[in-house]
Amino acid sequence: MKIRLARDEDYAAVARLHRQTIRQVNAKDYNKEKIKAWSGRTSAERFRSSANICKRWVALDNEKIIGFADHPLDKCVLWGLYIHKDYVGKGVGKKLLNVIEKSLFKQGCTNIKIESTVTAKKFYQKQGYEIKKKSFHMFENQKVETYILSKKI
Repeated sequence: MKIRLARDEDYAAVARLHRQTIRQVNAKDYNKEKIKAWSGRTSAERFRSSANICKRWVALDNEKIIGFADHPLDKCVLWGLYIHKDYVGKGVGKKLLNVIEKSLFKQGCTNIKIESTVTAKKFYQKQGYEIKKKSFHMFENQKVETYILSKKI
């Protein structure tokens, strides 16, 4: 597995991975309406248009994108970390999170905040993140349950 910064030509595959992960991994914790609203907003153009305000990495198995993670350039926040269903639990998320944490530390961050899905909450807790509060994120008219976690680095 290799991790590198995302390139413009990666965004169609990143968008596909994002939708598939929501539909196949997160579906065990959220109903069909929430999954549809959440995954329906994803597109290569959406990722491409935010590329200048964030750092985004992709994890590759040979040349196949199997995960990605990103954070904004101006905040100590993880935006997202998504792993292909066939690679969940195989260390890809841990490696991407490590890259994010190092990048945010170089950016001057000493505390990282994450808005986690119900699905990923335990993963972040195993990496040293503490739940601060239960929250929700709105996708269209769907209220999606989330958790705010943080970690001092």
